Amino acid sequence: MQFFSKKISQVYLVLLVGAFLTLTGNFTFFEKTMQIYPFVENSLFVISLSLFLFSFLTSILLLVCFRWSIKPILIFLLLLSSVLAYSTNNYGIVFDHNMITNTFETDASELGDLMSIQFILYLFFLGLLPSYFVWKIKLTKIPLMPQFWQRFKVFVTLVVVFIVVVLSFSKHYSSFARENRDLRLYITPSYFLYSSIKFVDSKIETSAKPFEVIGEDAVINKKSDKRRLVIFVIGETARRDHMSLNGYSLKTNPLLEKEDIISFSNMTSCGTDTAWSVPCMFSLLGRDSYSHAKGKNMSNVLDLVSHAGASVVWLENNSSSKSVADRIEFLDLRSSQNNPICDPECRDEGMLVNLQNYIEEQDKKDILIVMHTMGSHGPAYYKRYPKEFEVFKPVCKTNQLNECSDNEISNAYDNTILYTDYFLSKVIELLKDNSKDSDTAMLYVSDHGESLGEGGLYLHGMPYFMAPDEQKDVAAFMWLDESMSKLFDKNIVMENSVLPQSHDSLFHTILGLMDVETELYQKNLDLMVK
Repeated sequence: MQFFSKKISQVYLVLLVGAFLTLTGNFTFFEKTMQIYPFVENSLFVISLSLFLFSFLTSILLLVCFRWSIKPILIFLLLLSSVLAYSTNNYGIVFDHNMITNTFETDASELGDLMSIQFILYLFFLGLLPSYFVWKIKLTKIPLMPQFWQRFKVFVTLVVVFIVVVLSFSKHYSSFARENRDLRLYITPSYFLYSSIKFVDSKIETSAKPFEVIGEDAVINKKSDKRRLVIFVIGETARRDHMSLNGYSLKTNPLLEKEDIISFSNMTSCGTDTAWSVPCMFSLLGRDSYSHAKGKNMSNVLDLVSHAGASVVWLENNSSSKSVADRIEFLDLRSSQNNPICDPECRDEGMLVNLQNYIEEQDKKDILIVMHTMGSHGPAYYKRYPKEFEVFKPVCKTNQLNECSDNEISNAYDNTILYTDYFLSKVIELLKDNSKDSDTAMLYVSDHGESLGEGGLYLHGMPYFMAPDEQKDVAAFMWLDESMSKLFDKNIVMENSVLPQSHDSLFHTILGLMDVETELYQKNLDLMVK
């Protein structure tokens, strides 16, 4: 092609790609900015933001893009930005370092739920097509010194533009940075690159930190002669306000409403995504102190219960245990090899099929079973339940949630809650079958909530400081058999259930439920006592 026979300098190629990334990757950023600074009244400031982003990104690229690195770096950024733009524009996802962690720990099937025709269009027009242009274009060969001076002059010009823009609208930028910090999370690809550095730094810190064994004094001090059998179900993406047990208008919990359920109707999560919340749920540290470097390099409550002498097993039907089950028995039920109920997605109820055999094999040992469910994982809610559970209609039948009405999205999501209700009723049924020889209990707590279109947001994973309540307010239930209701004062548990609670209580509540004594136990954080 004649067009590709023309040559341009490395500097001009960087300028072209920098301008393209600024214009095509930041639609959501400018949309949200103009909600705060209407364009008609702040047109010069909004235009200055374009120059701000362009000059900042391009000056950085000029420092790292040279003869051998320029095309690979620019192509990588183009492909990356097309994916980021798709995720942000369609789901409102922002990529801080924790969301990057969550992305790396998500399995292929979950990533597949995000794929669509629209994703392919984004990838083709904003990623592959401009990448082809970058790959095919010929670069002029300029001697080293002239090239250096050309690059230096353009770099200085960009820095001057950057400074002039900031100084010209200093009052705007001052208030913008102080009062609207969350908007920076939508800047593509600059904020992603910044978050990636934090992610790598966190990984290095986590791997370098030695593992700390805690709770070696943990022992079981039995409160009865019976074996203790507790099933802890980790819900996925379950909001507390969509539970009919908590007063939701639709009957999403018809089976649980027939049981003697205690609903913790004011429970909040440790984080807004699975990668953060799940390890935090089992950690001694609590939300304010938790980090992966600390939490993943320290014994968790399952380690303590196992050390005390109980049988502990993790049943996995989600993405992974996020390192929580690294030192206990683990069974993967995400494929038909171990899960007999797959159609083709492996259902949560498949975790129950051979569970009675496991219980009987433990003889008289106390047992703690953790079930990590697929639950209500989005955006393909319609895939999360068997056809017979499609009660609330019409439903959203695509993973492109912005193409569905709020009612269709909510109905599809509520059907997943209905299936969870059925699954939990089967868990209780199993526990009832074992209550003759065991003190049995079920604790269900979701890892985080979900945005279903409120405020234009979908899914989850927003940074905690700016996340809406829908992503932090989680469903939490407890069921106790007759003997457990006597061992623990059920009235106290019910009193605690209406108070503000959080994932911080789970470490100590699990110790209490399993009769495990240790100096680490904090009575004031145990949901079972006053």
